[in-house]
Amino acid sequence: MEVMTFNIDKDRRNLVDDKQNFNIDFHDSKYNWLQARQYEEGMRQVEVHVVHGDGSPVDLTGMNPVFEGWLPEGLYRIIDAKHSVMVDAQNGIFRFDFPAPAFQIAGSYKQAFFRLMKDGKSVTTLEFSLDVMADKVISGLVPSDYITPFLDVYDKLIEIFKNADGKFDDQLIKWQNEFNKIIGDLNGDYIRIKTTADALDSRLTELEHKIKEDGLLTKNDLEEYLASFKTDLLKIETDIKKELGAFQNHNTLTTYFDDEVSEVGGPIPSYYQNKLNQFSSIPKDNFNVGFITDAHLQLDDYAPNSIAHYAYIAAASRRARLDAIIAGGDNTNGWWEKDQKLVETRHATSTLFNRAASGTDVFFQMGNHDTGINQNGHNTPDTCLSESDIKAMYHTADLIYDEVRDGDSLYGYKDYPDKKVRLIWLNSFDLPYELKEDGTYKYDFLRQPSYRNQQLTWLAEKALKMPNKDWQVMVFTHAPLPNTFGVIPNEFNSDVLIGILNAFQNGIAYSIKDTTREMPVDINVDFSTQGTGVLIGLFTGHVHEDGQMLYSNINCVETACSLCYSGDSKRSRGTETEDCWDIFSVDTVNRKIHAYRFGYGTDRNFVY
Repeated sequence: MEVMTFNIDKDRRNLVDDKQNFNIDFHDSKYNWLQARQYEEGMRQVEVHVVHGDGSPVDLTGMNPVFEGWLPEGLYRIIDAKHSVMVDAQNGIFRFDFPAPAFQIAGSYKQAFFRLMKDGKSVTTLEFSLDVMADKVISGLVPSDYITPFLDVYDKLIEIFKNADGKFDDQLIKWQNEFNKIIGDLNGDYIRIKTTADALDSRLTELEHKIKEDGLLTKNDLEEYLASFKTDLLKIETDIKKELGAFQNHNTLTTYFDDEVSEVGGPIPSYYQNKLNQFSSIPKDNFNVGFITDAHLQLDDYAPNSIAHYAYIAAASRRARLDAIIAGGDNTNGWWEKDQKLVETRHATSTLFNRAASGTDVFFQMGNHDTGINQNGHNTPDTCLSESDIKAMYHTADLIYDEVRDGDSLYGYKDYPDKKVRLIWLNSFDLPYELKEDGTYKYDFLRQPSYRNQQLTWLAEKALKMPNKDWQVMVFTHAPLPNTFGVIPNEFNSDVLIGILNAFQNGIAYSIKDTTREMPVDINVDFSTQGTGVLIGLFTGHVHEDGQMLYSNINCVETACSLCYSGDSKRSRGTETEDCWDIFSVDTVNRKIHAYRFGYGTDRNFVY
């Protein structure tokens, strides 16, 4: 057995001179090499040692070695993730058993190396020389790509066709689900996948002819099944593009943002890149929510670089596995004229919606500044944003993340079955857009938090009715409860919100009817059949400071503002303190929360 040793710190080679006709010069004897003959299978093995620059072994625990090769003639590729055997992970030793498809074509590989995968990240060894000698005795192996994840699924597809019966559609759906799952797990770029998809489509055409010849199905049935299958295949390809878009974990930030036009707000500063890279270690099994609040985006010097702050948390979703990002309100400052308010809101929403990783949901909450009502003397429909303006830019009617809303409401929830967590976001400035006789708004959206009966009824009767007792609930809203953080005026119906949340926690009934209130309420809900519920916490912004307390048996957590405002002497633009937001990583088994802080402040830990 050949032994190959790779030093991942010191191994280097010169760049190739001609990138179009890629050809590595292996004349130097320091390179590892391997020779085999065409059509060898199983017996050609190498023992691979991976070491650091000082000669110490690289710990390969949890890593999956993948062989990647570009075959002679440069037409076909090998990506083999299933033929490695870990011999001594802690001492950096694994064995690789080359399959027959690796030796399809005689000649020297254009490129051959090992990629070491772990948790979506990877590091590669230096290339090694791989020569395949011709075999003139045995022939007939048709060259093709060999991509193990696709071939595993393809083999299952063959079995489905072999066993085709009246339940073919059910089998096809089952195969498609398995295919989509593997695509979601696959780390690679779309070009590689598209190349393989083309090869797969060619093999499916061959399979179609085979089935027709063998008479396994009637011709009409076959044509009907294949027409449906091709439609599903196009959908799968679309899903591949969506799933792998920007969510390619092996792309590092330093290469992804390589010039000043590659990111909203300009290049990400090195001190923020370093912090973002650290987020890749956040446990993927936890329920992870990014929470950016009170950015107060304004297109002048009031909120320095706030547009970039949305780009930073979006970049975090391409490093950590974030289930969702909540933009917690006061996303804009609402200071200037209506046209500028519209532009600023579009800047915030388009940056976060379009830059967050595929697979990370994005939900915007409305704060007290977002409409601009009563801000800078503006208090009329022609100077402020309407509720329909906000809803349109927050895409509340589109349900683009399959969330559940009350119609097109500014509040909603989303279930995450794999984590058994329901994420709920509320509108804490739920006021009527009524006008007084002079044409100004009746209610003070800038200073008066409120929850109206319709939202509270939806919360009690819909959002807090859980699939079963194993689920937990995480609630976000802009303004905290009175008597918790900062000086908060008495909220309309905050006592009803507390009553509903406490009833959910205790598994009891709650009812209140009061038509004399400014915002009348009529709530009647019973959680007794559901049993006691687990409330992870009520997470808020608004007061621009960090905080945490247990209030009325509710875990209340406050996050400081993303805005770097002039009144805070501890924060400065152009430094690490400029931005501020959290990633809440929830361990639902041990009921612990670790808040990973980005920018100003420090990490925090809570229990619930």
